[in-house]
Amino acid sequence: MATEDLFFSTTDRRGVIGQCNSVFVRISGYSRDELAGMPHNIVRHPDMPGGAFRWIWDTLASGRSAAAYVKNRAKDGSSYWVFAVMSPVRDGYLSVRMAPRGPQFDLIRQVYAEAVQAEREAVRTRGLGRRDAAGAGLAAIETALARHGYASLDAFALDALPTEVSARRHLVTTAFARPAGGVLGEILSGAEALDELLGGLVDRLTAYQSLCDRLASTSSTVLGITERLAGSVDAARHASELVADSAPTLANVARVMAAPMGDAVTALSRLGAGLGRLRADVAELRFRISLATVYNDMVAAFAAEVIDNAAPPDSLHAVPLLCHAAESGLLEMSEQVRRVNEELRESADLVAEAGGLLETFRRFLGQWRNLVFRSRSDSSLQAELATIDAEMSASWDWMDMLRTLGREYRSAVVPFDAGLLGAHLDKMRGALSASAPLSTG
Repeated sequence: MATEDLFFSTTDRRGVIGQCNSVFVRISGYSRDELAGMPHNIVRHPDMPGGAFRWIWDTLASGRSAAAYVKNRAKDGSSYWVFAVMSPVRDGYLSVRMAPRGPQFDLIRQVYAEAVQAEREAVRTRGLGRRDAAGAGLAAIETALARHGYASLDAFALDALPTEVSARRHLVTTAFARPAGGVLGEILSGAEALDELLGGLVDRLTAYQSLCDRLASTSSTVLGITERLAGSVDAARHASELVADSAPTLANVARVMAAPMGDAVTALSRLGAGLGRLRADVAELRFRISLATVYNDMVAAFAAEVIDNAAPPDSLHAVPLLCHAAESGLLEMSEQVRRVNEELRESADLVAEAGGLLETFRRFLGQWRNLVFRSRSDSSLQAELATIDAEMSASWDWMDMLRTLGREYRSAVVPFDAGLLGAHLDKMRGALSASAPLSTG
């Protein structure tokens, strides 16, 4: 199965195949007539856990798109793996499948093997029926994924689709380039323009997710140090009481510097919560844009198949359906982009706020330390001073890192022109609706 191969099929709500493309026919070994009207599980492999299909169908039934690794069986009994992307459309479902290339592929094969074993064990020892055994398999999948940092199969899918799209994009950037005019030329030029727009967004969001992870890790470290420093304020107050007779002003400074330190802890706590929301929004947005990228690639693949005489011209009837699937959720995407950009700015503001508060605390701490020195209380307060100085030194190194990341956030923005995306899709749909004769020249 070549990297540029894209399977296409549609089914009704019961999973009965309607349309399919030449790649599906070639790889599965079934003829088009053998596939049409048959349940899609004609290619189901017995090594696939029922839990994975249960998640797919539950996700689609809820009106959401699903993405999953699937092992299939061809007519001759041989097996092949695909990464499948599926969406509800009109009265059924649309699916595009590609060769797996992402790093999650090795993981999911191990996870599926555990789930299949769990399902068989549930049937053998507990007498469960097929549906309940699938529930046990899904639980086994999610338990195994949790060991690798994924909160759920949904979270795994949100990560896997953009990774597969990026891996494939770098290998097949010109796979569907063809010299063509007329309807086919309009479709290919629209798909190429849309690919450039969407691919840039996927790459940018992948970089932002990495930036989110770095900022979350750094801010968590700074928060931990800051919370310990807040405890050190109590040590400073206690130390001030020990020398209250000889240095009465120490207690006043120790009391005042508690305020910016407490506010810094609050700001960093808010930053942590905000980063959680931002990471979730970036992950969802990456998934949505990657989904549109796959469907756009399928449009280009159909046009290329017609140009190469690998498919009849009437196969282009699938193009409007693919455009609809790519456009689905466009308003939600626009709102999500707005929210991500706002959350990027808010995170940068919180980093700046926490940094300013820690700077204020440091100034007060410097005054307090000078007063300790001038009152010649150093030796009496050695233990307390050592604790405070160690935490302060550590916090400042990490704060520098946090500020650097905060500056990156301030300059980060997700450019998204929903009107332009819609215009490219309208161009492809319009080329077909104009009833112009198909032409490759």
